[in-house]
Amino acid sequence: MTGLALLVLAINLVVWGAHALVPWRFAREPEIRRRGWALIALPAVGLSIVVTAVSLRFAPDAAVAWRLHEVESRILPTLLLALAVGGAILGDLILAFGWRGFEPVAWRVLAALGALALAATTLASELVRIGWGPVPGTWALVGAAALRLPLALAAAEATIGAPRWLTPLAAVGLAGAVLLWPQPLVAALHSDRLTLYSALALLLAARFVPRRLRRPAAIAGVLLALLFLVRAGQVSESLGTHETIPAEALSP
Repeated sequence: MTGLALLVLAINLVVWGAHALVPWRFAREPEIRRRGWALIALPAVGLSIVVTAVSLRFAPDAAVAWRLHEVESRILPTLLLALAVGGAILGDLILAFGWRGFEPVAWRVLAALGALALAATTLASELVRIGWGPVPGTWALVGAAALRLPLALAAAEATIGAPRWLTPLAAVGLAGAVLLWPQPLVAALHSDRLTLYSALALLLAARFVPRRLRRPAAIAGVLLALLFLVRAGQVSESLGTHETIPAEALSP
């Protein structure tokens, strides 16, 4: 299921990274660019939801560990995810019908809603990566999820144009996130370090290589980073003990 996991992670990364980045950058862009985002924002969310649901059907264990599949539950990560994604969807609906009347400040509000949804989906993605595997402390978990945010922004940046400062920042964030992972997992990923180091090198270099190579370098770096994250999820699962998830990580 590596291919499916990689596809789902890539789609979610681009969709939610774009929801945080594109409205901010397009606030003062020509009308044709703003119109394009107004048309694709909501369908993109639909695609993200569909592919995520399909992946959970084929590989539900990681989500079950954190009870993320219980949409009606009062589990904190699920509540945050539902509220943040719901807010982004509402913003996309308003945008689809009223984008012509949007002032720059309204686009910035959309970007804020997108950033909240990105934070919630990234936290959920980090929980799925952990699954039943070794669980870090609450603050280490939140910190690792936060440090993964620039990777989504870098993926969106590479999708809409040439990489800027967000792409090198993604390398720093990913390296920091790995440092917060439980030591048994980091040790077990020893043979996968070449993938991680290659991803970090490409992301760091993407802003500084010749212009025609910047976007390919950024895309390659993001893909290698995703491959490493998928592999980390598989290794975490192999280390798992199916112990009870800490209650403080689940309660509102």
